[in-house]
Amino acid sequence: MGNHFLTLSLLLVIVCVCVSIITTKLNPKEAIVSPSDSNPIEIHGVKILRQPSDSKLAQLGVSSWPKWEGGPSKFPWTFKKTETMYFVEGKIKVNVDGYDREEDVFEIGKGNVVVFPKDMKVVWEITEAVKKRYSLED
Repeated sequence: MGNHFLTLSLLLVIVCVCVSIITTKLNPKEAIVSPSDSNPIEIHGVKILRQPSDSKLAQLGVSSWPKWEGGPSKFPWTFKKTETMYFVEGKIKVNVDGYDREEDVFEIGKGNVVVFPKDMKVVWEITEAVKKRYSLED
C-alpha cells in the first residue's frame, strides 16, 4: 500500500506541474502567481502583484492611500507620475500605447497591486465598477 500511495502522490505532482506549464504556455500573461509569491509579473512595463498578503498591504501602507471609484467606461489615460494602486473591487482591461494587437490587452482587478510608470499612455476599459486606493510618486 505504501508504494501505491507514493506512486499516486508522484503522479499528482506531475499532473500539477504539467497543468501549470500548459496554462503558462497557452496564456503567459495570466501565469499563475501564488498569494505567497512576492514577485510581481510585468506586462508591457506594468508591474502586477496578484493577491498580496495582508502583511504586504500593511507594509505598503495601502489603508492610508486616497480612494478612487469609477463605473463601467472606456477612456485614454496618461500617467503623469508613477502610480501604484490596489484594487479593492472591480475589473479593468488595459491597452498600453504601442501594444495594439488584441492579444496585448490584459486584465487587472480585485486583489491586485499594480504599478504604472510615469508617462505611460493607456486606454482603460472598466468592465466592472472599480474601487481602488492609489499612491503617486515623482
